[in-house]
Amino acid sequence: MTKTTYKQIDLAGWEKVGEGGNGSVYTCPEQPGVILKVSNYTAEDGATETLADEFTRSKAVFDLGLPTPEMKEMVRVGENEGIICEAVTNKKSFARISGEAPAHIDHLADRMAKLAKQFHSTDTSAQTAIPSMKALMLEALTDTKMLSGKRLEQAIAFVQNMEDAPTLLHGDFTFSNLILSLDTDKAYWIDLGRATHGLPMFDLGHFWLFCNLFGKKQRVQDIVHMTDKQMVQFWNTFALAYNGPDNLDTFNAECKRFAALDVILLGHIQTLNWHERLFLGLLVKSLMK
Repeated sequence: MTKTTYKQIDLAGWEKVGEGGNGSVYTCPEQPGVILKVSNYTAEDGATETLADEFTRSKAVFDLGLPTPEMKEMVRVGENEGIICEAVTNKKSFARISGEAPAHIDHLADRMAKLAKQFHSTDTSAQTAIPSMKALMLEALTDTKMLSGKRLEQAIAFVQNMEDAPTLLHGDFTFSNLILSLDTDKAYWIDLGRATHGLPMFDLGHFWLFCNLFGKKQRVQDIVHMTDKQMVQFWNTFALAYNGPDNLDTFNAECKRFAALDVILLGHIQTLNWHERLFLGLLVKSLMK
């Protein structure tokens, strides 16, 4: 893989302020107002594409006028890639605030629904950097081993017949990727490396799946700092605020249908071990019943 040429920077003067499975976050007193995100992976691992997607798509979303930290520059730190972007001061995710202060869950869910409707009313036609979810989904269905025979044919036909809407989608739409600056009370969408355009139900199905099924796993609860009951409460309030009280059961059923597609997409874009493939394959079949 050919390495893209980015400015090489030295970590001298930068202080590590956060660390996760994919990389680390640094700040520098001489560069106030920005943070440096450095990937744990080298270009040979495919990290360049991942960070380039996050940089390019986040910049496109920012240019569309949505509240997201501004991307400044892609850089290289040794053999690894990094992004310098706007820093959001004194921030917490909607998930973290909900876990620490459960009394605010309904308020935050209602606020997220309003922000989501604004997000999902954004036209991406002028942004060529944001790809089609329909095209990506058809690619995933062509590749998947989670479905076969008539069920696979039905899923492909369903996606082929849907509108390739220009509507902005987050791609990893959860309460963990909406943060709040406690200094300004301004909310920001983050982690937009999977941003696409298409039907909002793709985002909603992803969030339904996270809150109602994945949220039952202790590992997920530990990551988002919420209990499974709190996640279900957040979803119920969010769904009511986003959809309204009419036909709420139909709305949830449609979210479940798109959740099945989301699982297939997950298997396409992530490397899974055999246990994960088996679990997700069974999950898809149960969601499509």
